[in-house]
Amino acid sequence: MISADQARHRLRTDFQVGILMLFGVCAVVGILPFAIYRFLVGHFLVGVIDTILVVVIAGAGFYALQTGDTRYPGMLLVIVTTSAATLMAILHSAGLSWMYVALVASFFLVDRVTASLATLLALAILVIHGGAFHSPLQMSSFLITALLVSLFSFIFAYRSEMQRRQLVALASQDPLTGLQNRRAMEQELQIAIETRRRQKTPCGLVMIDIDHFKDINDAGGHETGDQVLMAFARMLRRSTRQVDRIFRFGGEEFVLLMPGADVAALGRITEKLRCAASALSELAPAAVTISLGGAALEEGEDWQRWLARADAALYRAKERGRDCAVIDAPSDPERHEAVRPT
Repeated sequence: MISADQARHRLRTDFQVGILMLFGVCAVVGILPFAIYRFLVGHFLVGVIDTILVVVIAGAGFYALQTGDTRYPGMLLVIVTTSAATLMAILHSAGLSWMYVALVASFFLVDRVTASLATLLALAILVIHGGAFHSPLQMSSFLITALLVSLFSFIFAYRSEMQRRQLVALASQDPLTGLQNRRAMEQELQIAIETRRRQKTPCGLVMIDIDHFKDINDAGGHETGDQVLMAFARMLRRSTRQVDRIFRFGGEEFVLLMPGADVAALGRITEKLRCAASALSELAPAAVTISLGGAALEEGEDWQRWLARADAALYRAKERGRDCAVIDAPSDPERHEAVRPT
């Protein structure tokens, strides 16, 4: 059971969880009174369907809030709500109005392809059965309006998803280099901590600083400095694996997250990056060199401590004359420190 603060944070940051919870609240407020009314007037079957809908929808929203998993609750809700709305329409023609709600909701609960298939299947069942319609004219009118509602929902869901992705990118991406920013880094480090705890696999972290970057800006101007930063970001992408994560920590500092990398691997990659950085000198008025500090994740360590060890190693590299790499060496005698003399 998550705390109230965690629940509020999840609702603020996870759009899909918010949709599922909103759907659950709407189900309780909008459907539960109808369920009570059905029982009072003797429509027990429809009342049972309404009650099941309320329980399933509210339960799926609560599950998503507790676990953060939205895929399976969303699929369950689409199946249940679309099936229930179809059955209610067949049992009573007034139930056709609930089909519109189910069709619109589908496009916000699951991906658009799955929602489209669910929509077409439900409409096909209603047409083939035919019992929900009093005349062919009513059937044609319902099909046209239902398809239009589905089309508009498809477009709106697509636009909403695109805008949401753009906002996420703006919040987590550095506009100059295109790398992920510090905010995204904190989330990725936390994920790496959890992966290390479950799978017991090594993971490495490297902090990188472009040496004397202020001199480059002063001599060549900020435009030259920006060109060096962008070229450096491209070099990092070329020199690392697809599974590695690269972040712009701030200014001329970068962070490299390397799943599966131990101390020895960190020593190799830092030397590779140090050599590759020298090729950027042609863009600057002076030679481009970098200092690097690395640390392998330790058992039970939080990301703040892990990052601090890598930062301390970077500081030691600067103290030793820059243009070198220092890998943090814990007290374990089997571990070592890799330093390239300048």
